[in-house]
Amino acid sequence: MSALHHDGTARSGLLGHSIKLAVAVAVSGLAVVFLIDREPASPAGLPASPPATQAQGAAAAPTTELVLQAGAHGHFLVEATVNGRPIEFLIDTGASSIYLTPDDAARLGWTPQRLTYSERYSTAAGVVHAAPVTLRSLRIGQLELYDLPASVGEAPGSLSLLGISFLKRLDSYEVRGDRLILSW
Repeated sequence: MSALHHDGTARSGLLGHSIKLAVAVAVSGLAVVFLIDREPASPAGLPASPPATQAQGAAAAPTTELVLQAGAHGHFLVEATVNGRPIEFLIDTGASSIYLTPDDAARLGWTPQRLTYSERYSTAAGVVHAAPVTLRSLRIGQLELYDLPASVGEAPGSLSLLGISFLKRLDSYEVRGDRLILSW
């Protein structure tokens, strides 16, 4: 039989324990929510500045994405500034590194007489000899990278390539239809 509680309501043992448990869980949950939502104090003990809203964060965030449109044949061509000079590149996920044609390398100051062709690459056209160089800077729009290892081909070529060694320096890259999205 149930006992009468001091406010006049009937209470059984099991129901009473269930209510106590539910109240304890609710109070614990609220305590956790308050701890999580509490603003952290600054090192000086003063309240930290209020967190940025999503709109503020989006407006204040620097550009970290570059979208390139594929050309007529589906390739991604881009004009980059290398060591202060414009060079046209094909972004090539099939190439392992950054490759400069001899003509593009000469525009950057690397003549064949100054280079040592100590590298070998296997390509669909056969073995290619190349000389290692380092690009001080490479800029495409707002994207700028420094100290990039590259290779200068010994034989004439049509286009310089930005291969996987370039793409690995980014946070991510993705092809969506006829667009290449570079994120850094």
